[in-house]
Amino acid sequence: MEVRNDCTYPNCLICANPDCDKENKDIHALLKRRRWTLNPTLYRQKQQDYRARIKSNLPHCDECENCILVEKEKQDGYRRLCIDEMRLIEQKVSNCPLWCRKRRDKDKGQAS
Repeated sequence: MEVRNDCTYPNCLICANPDCDKENKDIHALLKRRRWTLNPTLYRQKQQDYRARIKSNLPHCDECENCILVEKEKQDGYRRLCIDEMRLIEQKVSNCPLWCRKRRDKDKGQAS
């Protein structure tokens, strides 16, 4: 971003320049990015905490009564199967997949 000599940044709301089109959310995002660049370690920690909080609040298939373990035919080990949807759950999924009924119900409850 190029700052002009007569620019009133960060007080963009009182700017008289006709080509200045910053709104409150743009200014907020700009200042937020500036804070993050000053302390990237804090930003990374906040992101990790946020992701961990989201992950802990999602339903987990290994705790679900509608998911069972089935033995693999060609390999050793087991896979999880959702009885309601009759779908196999990928091994890399650590909580309920996006198509899971419990996850949709939980997301609807949080959106309300």
